[in-house]
Amino acid sequence: MNKRTILGSMATIACALALAACGNSEKPAAKTAEAAWPAKTVTVTLPYNAGGDTDIYARLTARFLGEKFGETFVVVNMPGGSGVVAAKYVMAQAPDGYNVLFNHTASLVQEVTGIADFSYTNGFANVGTVAMDQTYTLVCRKDSGWKSLEDMIAYAKANPEKVTYSQVFGSATHLVSVQMEESMGIKLKKIDVGSAAADRTAAFMGKQVDLLVANYVNLKDYIENGDFIALGICASERNPAIPSIPTFIEQGYSVLNRKLYEMKFPKGTDPAIVAKLTDALKEISAKPEFQAELVKFFAQPYYRSPEQTGKEDLAEIEEIRTMMGDLAKK
Repeated sequence: MNKRTILGSMATIACALALAACGNSEKPAAKTAEAAWPAKTVTVTLPYNAGGDTDIYARLTARFLGEKFGETFVVVNMPGGSGVVAAKYVMAQAPDGYNVLFNHTASLVQEVTGIADFSYTNGFANVGTVAMDQTYTLVCRKDSGWKSLEDMIAYAKANPEKVTYSQVFGSATHLVSVQMEESMGIKLKKIDVGSAAADRTAAFMGKQVDLLVANYVNLKDYIENGDFIALGICASERNPAIPSIPTFIEQGYSVLNRKLYEMKFPKGTDPAIVAKLTDALKEISAKPEFQAELVKFFAQPYYRSPEQTGKEDLAEIEEIRTMMGDLAKK
């Protein structure tokens, strides 16, 4: 072998070693990026105003996530469009792990009715589910003349479309009204007085509507002091924390609603980052401290993996589509 051949072989070997080193360096770099997340503040966007159930559970979850990771998870309220504005905002953000949507399954009604022109299940990178609230409660005012659900139904049957109900099209309130009319054989007059629980409650107190449905946490003080009368709760069984309120089911009416609170990254977010937050949700949902905080608001921990969240949400969409009938997007 001559000198030129030896030098050529050495150069080839050197290039091969250099390329191998470059190839191997990518994997540690990716792992380092994953390990470093979160390296700065994570923005948690939710589609509703401060003070409501979604806001309460988002801030609670953000606090526990911040404690776990040692970084701030800041909650940003972005109401509008029945929740669509916030969802589209998060969808448009860079998929770098620093913007995440906190929402609940009532938003699936938007997809069925066509308010949302995107998919909540397939348009995001699902992180998972962390909590559940089954306390949607129907109330009337103490001056309504009704003392029970049967009183209201009797009046509504005798006076079609005279009983007014606070409804936001494409929301949980909409889904509940459809079930009420179907199972009770009544016809309500639906009025949109605002999407925020506080706005709807204010309108209800101001006698703009006769009936209001909202999470119990938003109604608790009014019910306890006698201003509001609870007619029924949209759950499969009575809540142990509020046993005095009967379910619609036990009163003979098929009216159910549960909210599962989920987190979603923009589509395209690194699966390793998604998995890291998923694991954190699973961990905090099992913490006694987190569970105790939820119980204060009559909710409960409810963990679902990204796969389970997506699969069950798709099934729920079909259930909602059946309930909504002609109101569903064709």
